[in-house]
Amino acid sequence: MDGLVHLDLKGAPPKIAYLEQLFPALREWGATGLLLEWEDTFPYTRELLSVGSNGPSSSSGAYSGEEARQLLQLAGDSGLAVVPLVQTFGHLEFVLKHDEWRMLREVEAYPSSMCPSHPRALPLVMSLIKQIVEFHPDIQYLHIGADEVWHMGLCPTCVRRTQSNKHGRCQLFLEHVLAVAQFVQDTYPTLRVIMWDDMLRGVDTSILLELWDKYSNVFTSMWAATAFKGSTGSCQLLPIIQHHVSNHEQWLLVLGQEAGKFQHFRGVALTGWSRYDHYAIMCELLPVAIPSLVMCLKVWLNGSFNYNLHLNTAKSLGYSDTPLLLNPYPRPQPVAQLLSFPGWKVMIGVEWFANYKVKYRSIIGSDQVKTWLNPWQIQNSFTNPMQIESIVPAFTDLLFEMSSLENYLRVHMEELFYSATIDEWFGTQLEPLKIRLRQLKKDAESQALLGARARGYSNAGI
Repeated sequence: MDGLVHLDLKGAPPKIAYLEQLFPALREWGATGLLLEWEDTFPYTRELLSVGSNGPSSSSGAYSGEEARQLLQLAGDSGLAVVPLVQTFGHLEFVLKHDEWRMLREVEAYPSSMCPSHPRALPLVMSLIKQIVEFHPDIQYLHIGADEVWHMGLCPTCVRRTQSNKHGRCQLFLEHVLAVAQFVQDTYPTLRVIMWDDMLRGVDTSILLELWDKYSNVFTSMWAATAFKGSTGSCQLLPIIQHHVSNHEQWLLVLGQEAGKFQHFRGVALTGWSRYDHYAIMCELLPVAIPSLVMCLKVWLNGSFNYNLHLNTAKSLGYSDTPLLLNPYPRPQPVAQLLSFPGWKVMIGVEWFANYKVKYRSIIGSDQVKTWLNPWQIQNSFTNPMQIESIVPAFTDLLFEMSSLENYLRVHMEELFYSATIDEWFGTQLEPLKIRLRQLKKDAESQALLGARARGYSNAGI
């Protein structure tokens, strides 16, 4: 039974040097393959040049054609089969954000979902698939996405189609997916098609049964999809391992009861989302989630979770004096000093940051700041120097620790990630805190210089 690790490359695509360390470890931990969601990190060419890593507006920093080929070679050398994932209906922001493809949006203002009725929709999907398949000559499976199609049956043409067909939006969805799957089957007869099932869960059973003969000719087997990160919060820093282990245990329970109803059960894809969509900030970074991934793989292979499995997995990752917590919250928690898996130093830095945020909030949100240094008081220069002077050292200490944390993370993130990822992560995680601290420190020092004044005193002359 196959175990695929999902690499969601639309957020924090790792450098090849990191993958060179990671892929053999994945195989050792029990993975048999990779579910590669390239999105805009794939080096598309020709008519798709603008949507990939070679495009003039590419912001990911990855991957060149040579790097992408290296990635596939490393996977093959490590004994990991590759299943590429190409979005073909929803989650097409990386294409539909571009002016040349804007006309394919189902809702003009929203770039997530494609209009299946537009005459250029299927040709676009065919081009995406062709370039991916040509680049992956040895694949057995192709994943066509088709999850979370948020907007469907809303444009005038789609409204007419839903009104004239028998099953409305459900039929609209199924007709598009079947057209895509049929194209893959006709063009690449040896390829087997995989898709997400969430859009099918709301389809009435009678409709599926009516269309099943045609549907089952394309989709003859089932996979399970679990998660090791990216499913507990859109801005989550640290994975909650307990949640993800429970997810795997529930799947194992369901499969024990239901798998016999399917002709072929192929395996599991352990998903690890990097962003909730193309425009979202990044959630858990891949190195931070390695302990969660390994624990989930071990639970899946073992068939259950137990104390010894937890202990042995923790030891294999280098945990000794500091425990591997199944729930990293609430913070602060002890941070390990030495571990033994690829990328552990970045994980330690992020755990340090998670602890730091608690300290930051305790000071910024303290009664002292709210009572003696709130915006109204600063605006009116109505502050008490005795109270303010005692706050400034706390701001100074926080800024000093922030500087140390930033230096540590930058050094170790540069080993793993491209500059675009580092700039974004720092800009969305560290910079807002730093800006707030600097402003508070500046305001506090300015107010302290004024001394206690009558309300409304102007410091324009100082």
